[in-house]
Amino acid sequence: MSSEAEKLYHACLRDLGDAQRWFSPPGYPDSLALCVIDSIYSTGARYVTVEKVIARYRGYRAGQGGNAETDGATELLENIAELGGPDAWASRIGNRRPTSTVLGAPLKSVAVAQAAEALVALGIRTTSELRAVVEDESRCEAAKAAWCAVPGQRSGITWEYAQILAKIPGVKADRMVLGYVCREVGRVNAARAAELVRATAESGGWDAIALDHAIWRFESKRPYQRDVPA
Repeated sequence: MSSEAEKLYHACLRDLGDAQRWFSPPGYPDSLALCVIDSIYSTGARYVTVEKVIARYRGYRAGQGGNAETDGATELLENIAELGGPDAWASRIGNRRPTSTVLGAPLKSVAVAQAAEALVALGIRTTSELRAVVEDESRCEAAKAAWCAVPGQRSGITWEYAQILAKIPGVKADRMVLGYVCREVGRVNAARAAELVRATAESGGWDAIALDHAIWRFESKRPYQRDVPA
């Protein structure tokens, strides 16, 4: 174990408590649509706002007799088109948050549509197809490049997070996780922080996704230990 990983390991032991009581991270193992929406809307926002977007999408699809829990990228694009495009979809389902603070940055709903279009163009319509692509290095790199070309997604954090939401093992190292890692081991970039979280999980015999989520909850001042009945 590197000295950085060792520091992070001891910090997690100190701060996060019993791993058996960590909250299970959210996920949508059968809905690529929800993975795309959640991952893109989660950056730079309180998660409660993401939950509201997800709830509106679920409610709308249920009203159509559909099932958001099994929607793929194709169904998501059909929903956006049906409501009149990304701008109208933002008003009805999403919200009007931009992809960045840059003046004139497109709405996150535009990024959702473009990410879904990029996936469909690569033959990735469902979470099972995404899982298959992740196992193929060249296809995975092509998919990541297409995703990161979408406005506001260049860092790749939302690409990693979409995989986590699809229950593909990984670590996203968003700003909360990155902030925690940097405070404990010194300044590192997001990629290195993700490596350290994975190494720490391996050392502790923990699930990497669960550790990532526990750090995120701790850093965002949310409860990170489930109550256990006496």
